[in-house]
Amino acid sequence: MTTHLNVSFISYILGVNFVSEQSCVMLYKQKKYRTTMNSTVKYSAFIASLILVMPYVAFADQGTQSQTLQVQLASVTCTDNYNTTYLNDVVNAINNPTITSTITTTDIPKLNADFAALQADATANNAAQFKIDSQKFTSDQRTANLDAVTAIKAVHSTTVNSTLKSETSQLQSTEKSCLFAAKQQKAQVKVQTYTKAITNAQNLSNKLTTHGANTGALNQTIANANSQIQAFQTAVNNAQNSTQLQAALNSFCLYNGCKTANNFHFAANAAIQADQAKLNALAGKNTTSTFQALVGQAQSDITNAQTALTQVGANQYQGTQSSAVWNNIKAAADVIHQLQQIVNHKHH
Repeated sequence: MTTHLNVSFISYILGVNFVSEQSCVMLYKQKKYRTTMNSTVKYSAFIASLILVMPYVAFADQGTQSQTLQVQLASVTCTDNYNTTYLNDVVNAINNPTITSTITTTDIPKLNADFAALQADATANNAAQFKIDSQKFTSDQRTANLDAVTAIKAVHSTTVNSTLKSETSQLQSTEKSCLFAAKQQKAQVKVQTYTKAITNAQNLSNKLTTHGANTGALNQTIANANSQIQAFQTAVNNAQNSTQLQAALNSFCLYNGCKTANNFHFAANAAIQADQAKLNALAGKNTTSTFQALVGQAQSDITNAQTALTQVGANQYQGTQSSAVWNNIKAAADVIHQLQQIVNHKHH
């Protein structure tokens, strides 16, 4: 009995489960550093613990969107901690409740509420609301920073300016480390996602092989992708700072995510090769003109998909290129499914 290959293969290749760092989420919620005493020291201690935890978080499968939100939340946490701690430092340095009343009664509470909302959005896996709340968070941060500038100007003290300059330097250094840790998390998520996609594709290839399909081309595509993933992982692991890490992230995209010409288009390549392998296995099963006409139709769809993908190369899809590739892949898969049904019916 032969195996079916229809459009579900596409979702199989693309359906890589992302995961989320629940341990970090719990850590984010313990925001004791928001008190006004010793805020810079507490912030540094928090980030130190965050950096230790993040590389070793045990991921649980939660779906693509969930993990994306958790990675975004990690970066937002770094920025939020910097801004909130800085505002507390301003309040402490000025030491005049009248001048800093807007910061303490409006700005800090708003930022606390904004961040709590973002945490809730990430936990609820609500990407749309996360985007809305992120915009409010950014706007409130901007307002808070302007209020801080106003307060500093109002007190007009060289001592305050000197104190804040020193503390800001430390905060910036700590935030930089925090953002690097968050970006490392994003990079490792990519590596894990890519590796799982390779495993899924190889499992499908093995399944096709057991049913008589020649998967040599598909296996070569998988091998080529895996080789580039390993090089990508090496670059990620060797990155010593955010600049190097970003360069590594930009150096390879398994799918269509790189603005530079570093896109492998693995899903499309693998789907085309799987379609071709399956079609080749079915083509000789029935010699009737109707069956062979369908074979020719499927082959034409596969050829059109490959031609369109070749034109894309390693670039991102532009205009209608994605549709030209994927519509033909789906069309071929649908016809192949018809061929499979004919063959299965014949054997009954």
